[in-house]
Amino acid sequence: MDALKEGLLRVEPGLFLWTVITFLVLVLILWKAAWKPIVEALDARAERVRGDIESADKARQEAEKLLAQHKSLMDNAKSEAAKIVEDSRAEAEKMRNEIIEKASADAKDLSERTKKEITLAKDKALSDIKAEIVILSTEIAAKIINKNLNPNDQKALVEETLNKVGTVQ
Repeated sequence: MDALKEGLLRVEPGLFLWTVITFLVLVLILWKAAWKPIVEALDARAERVRGDIESADKARQEAEKLLAQHKSLMDNAKSEAAKIVEDSRAEAEKMRNEIIEKASADAKDLSERTKKEITLAKDKALSDIKAEIVILSTEIAAKIINKNLNPNDQKALVEETLNKVGTVQ
């Protein structure tokens, strides 16, 4: 109760002086012992956070760079694939046209060869017929004349018959 009588805010110079000295000593001890390590720890932590932010920014920039390269490579691959497909289509069309042209040329050659073979067969048949006609004509003439012809007469008769057969064609 004395405190109430004397008042709570009453200042004692000795107590005040010792309180201030104790406070200053405590601040000095804390400054020397704890303040510097706490500030250093906070500075180190701030530096670590700053470094983490910088490395995250570098990683983000590298990721963006890799993404741009990836997109570029994908675009190049797509355009190259489209070019390959287009070149393949053009080559296939070219090959198709070449095959068609070759087939047409082969068909034309086969047709011409067949015509030549037919013409040759026809000519051979006509030659065979002419030879047979000559033989028959000679035999008929020999029977009609009942005599053997001499070789010059026979030759003249054959040529005359060939000329007649040639005009019949």
